[in-house]
Amino acid sequence: MAAGIHFSGRRDGASMSMDGVDVLRVRDGKIVEMWLFSGDQAAEDEFWGR
Repeated sequence: MAAGIHFSGRRDGASMSMDGVDVLRVRDGKIVEMWLFSGDQAAEDEFWGR
């Protein structure tokens, strides 16, 4: 299952807002794996200080 998402956050005076996709593997009605894909991975890494 895949879902288009929009997320935003604030941290140490910086803000971030972007689109992404969450991909889920569901078994027996429960999420068993999840992958998160950011619309701009470099910007998200910078926001989180990576």
